[in-house]
Amino acid sequence: MKQTEAITAEFVASSAPAYAAMAANRLLETNPGLASSMGNHAFRYWKEHMQQRLLELSAALGEREPKLFSSQVSWSVTAFQARDISPELLRQSLVCLRDVLSEELPESGQKQVGEYIDLALDRLEVFEPGADMIVEERPHEKLSIQYMVAVLNGDSHHAINLVTTAIENGLSVEDAYEHVLLAAQREVGAMWHRAEISISEEHFVTATTERAMSVICYNADRQPANGRTIVSAAVAENVHDIGVRAVSDMFELAGWRAICLGGDAPDTDIAHAADCFEAELVLLSAALTTQLKAVRKTILAIQDTAPGCRVMVGGQAFRSAPDIWRQIGAQGYASTLTGALQTGTELVQTQNSH
Repeated sequence: MKQTEAITAEFVASSAPAYAAMAANRLLETNPGLASSMGNHAFRYWKEHMQQRLLELSAALGEREPKLFSSQVSWSVTAFQARDISPELLRQSLVCLRDVLSEELPESGQKQVGEYIDLALDRLEVFEPGADMIVEERPHEKLSIQYMVAVLNGDSHHAINLVTTAIENGLSVEDAYEHVLLAAQREVGAMWHRAEISISEEHFVTATTERAMSVICYNADRQPANGRTIVSAAVAENVHDIGVRAVSDMFELAGWRAICLGGDAPDTDIAHAADCFEAELVLLSAALTTQLKAVRKTILAIQDTAPGCRVMVGGQAFRSAPDIWRQIGAQGYASTLTGALQTGTELVQTQNSH
């Protein structure tokens, strides 16, 4: 079964453009008014949408975890509503995809794909936007909002000054990162998803947060060097590297030598860095479920090039199925800065004690 799902996953991914075009045509044919209401861009929009769904389906099949697909589909409901597109069209698009795949896929993969899509359709029937969001404690929420508002008003200097002043007055660097800067990033990402801000505004907040982290980390107190090294990176195709930069800073302040490779890092380059810098720990981040394959590939490259190195993972891709990190070969997972530092330290201590 595992081999069949892997073959089906590869088949779906490699044929995604063709299947997406077929499903988009079918959706427009069954909804004559859709093409006229959306204009000349209707086919392109739905083809791109269907293609992304297929890549997400392929990722879920590859990891044998249906929740990875159904959670991505549910997450799209909010985006549809924010852009005045009926969520019913999301359901219809999935039906079109299922019908196309049932006709075009080899018989061995039809049943598995149908089950994954049917589970996503079942979840849509009972899904309420926001109902499955993880509710997190929001300490320092007022400061985080003040920071975000200042940036969105175009005053990055004032925004950074708000945070640095709070640190001078007793706010810990860890709390400034976790509960102010990264909390603001998550909220801005949600605002973009709800079509409340533009991508340029989201980029400006990210650029300001990077500047703020550089200022804070440079001026913060550091623990004495402990002789340990961590390499952190966002895997190939993941350009969102704020999280790995934040984790890297926390390890650096704790006395580690922290090598941050940033975003969209190739698997071989990450493995080479782990070997070159004699790292005991590598942190890999994935934002989308479609990047889990890159995580698995990178872990294999690290095991081949730097076999004594431990690997910890994190990122939004792991939220819907937290135990998936075990399946892809990692030794640890963390969803917070505190958790990353604790888990990473424990992994290295355990390795050194053997």
